Amino acid sequence: MSLHWTGQPFVDAGLAALLAASGASRLSDVTATHLDIAVRELERILLSDQALGIGLEKSFAKGTLSQVFPNSELVNPSNWSKGPEGVRAKYRTALKEDLARAKEALHAERGDRLCGICGELRPSAGFVMLRRDRFPLLSGAVNFYPGFLSGVALCGLCALALRFSVASLLRVGERGRLWFLHCPSDIVAARIAQEYGWGHFRRLIAANQPLDFYGDWRTSGNSGAILCLLCQLLRKFANQLRTIYQHRIPTVAYVFSNDNRGGYVEGIPVPTSILDFLQSLYLESVDAFDQFERELLRVDTGRDKREEAQRARFVAHIADRIVRAEPIVGASLVEQRLLGGWIAHRTYLREVNGMNEAVLALLERTGIALAQHERGKKLIGRLERAPARDVRAVLLDLVREGVLSGRELAALLPPNEPTSAQIVRDVLLAVVYEYQRCNEVGESFPRLVGGWAIPEPDEVVRRLERIAADLIRTLPNRRQWIADLMTARKTAQIRATYLRALRSGAMSLVDFLFLVPLGDVTQAWVLRDYLLAFLFELGRKAVPTDIELVEGEEGATDEVSVLAE
Repeated sequence: MSLHWTGQPFVDAGLAALLAASGASRLSDVTATHLDIAVRELERILLSDQALGIGLEKSFAKGTLSQVFPNSELVNPSNWSKGPEGVRAKYRTALKEDLARAKEALHAERGDRLCGICGELRPSAGFVMLRRDRFPLLSGAVNFYPGFLSGVALCGLCALALRFSVASLLRVGERGRLWFLHCPSDIVAARIAQEYGWGHFRRLIAANQPLDFYGDWRTSGNSGAILCLLCQLLRKFANQLRTIYQHRIPTVAYVFSNDNRGGYVEGIPVPTSILDFLQSLYLESVDAFDQFERELLRVDTGRDKREEAQRARFVAHIADRIVRAEPIVGASLVEQRLLGGWIAHRTYLREVNGMNEAVLALLERTGIALAQHERGKKLIGRLERAPARDVRAVLLDLVREGVLSGRELAALLPPNEPTSAQIVRDVLLAVVYEYQRCNEVGESFPRLVGGWAIPEPDEVVRRLERIAADLIRTLPNRRQWIADLMTARKTAQIRATYLRALRSGAMSLVDFLFLVPLGDVTQAWVLRDYLLAFLFELGRKAVPTDIELVEGEEGATDEVSVLAE
């Protein structure tokens, strides 16, 4: 019977490390000879002076290892009564027994007992009862279990794999928490164990330093460590990492502790869109990739303690948002500067947030036009101060200034997607700040290459465009009518303005009811703004230049009589 991934995170972590130490290419290729090779390496590492702490200030076996396997052969104080050699003898005996059971399970063509972990029928003689000292996060105390149960029965192969899990574990860097990446891929999981487990342990032994799990991420938080690992893997093993998202392999990071104070575990799924984003960014520009990691994920030491703590909170916040696939551009705007670089944010918006490239190109063009505009400082200031509900009014002014068309406004802020206002505001400011920075340092702004047609408008937008064209063509005294619509402060005033157009024959009753739907005050203001956008575009000569657009009281109670007006 061959080895395979089980779906149990700790067992799979052990299988990855076993595969890396054995020299086999795939789990299904592992033979008894490979098991011997892997066990010899595990024994050499964990029984070394550097693991046991002989002649060193601290002991990996007595300290850090107790967070994984409390009261196990290398941790139990009673085993140290005969000194290091007594501990070594105890561990070798236990490891030899596990190896024999694993070989028996591997050689058997069929068994009579089902393993609850790997799901295979194995010989019952090869099963072993494991407790929390050998199987992290099992319920109950280390030595005693509710109902006097003696633990969980595992086949010999799964039990042996658990011993190897130490070579797949990493350190977060905060509060001593440990973690590992559960990714059932022969190539990726084995690479992580080889580089950050076995390779790290060998380097420490060669330098005669105490063993510890790798944790040199220079970042903050659980999510920060996960992302820094992915960044490092991408630099070293880009082709192998690509298999995760190409084959949609589920990847979850588990942060845990298994010491005697109580168990803790948190599963953090890593969306494949994050891997798509990192890969796309790395392929587009290594410099942009480095800037993204440096400015958004790194916490440099040597700063003032207060500054370092503030930076750590910022990095942890950004990293958490990335792992949850949430927008990050707004959180990356700091003191009129975009941290992380525009190329990275543009790639993130496309790969993670699903923003259309045509819309991205339009946002770039609009942001640059805003930065170059003669009234740019005032308009940028308004955008910086604007809450999400007022972003549409700022963009409407850009239509009035000729920077945007009505359809482009609808593409950036679709009438039926009010939640997009915040991210549009943030992206525009990001483009403005990056364009200004590029001008200051003499760089060219990295614009999207190619011509992009904005998405076709929906039926609502096309109808608003048609109504505006009809009004421009048939309204008497267009300039005054547009001015009245611009300065309306109440919904009733909007209705009164439309009613005048209805009376003059410039607007149909059906269009009137569409523009001011009964009982929906908010929609009336939304449709007014988009109608104004098309009026500004199609009837620019009739638009008064000396009147400020009134944003009105959207959603306010309105008791003014339309007919009275």
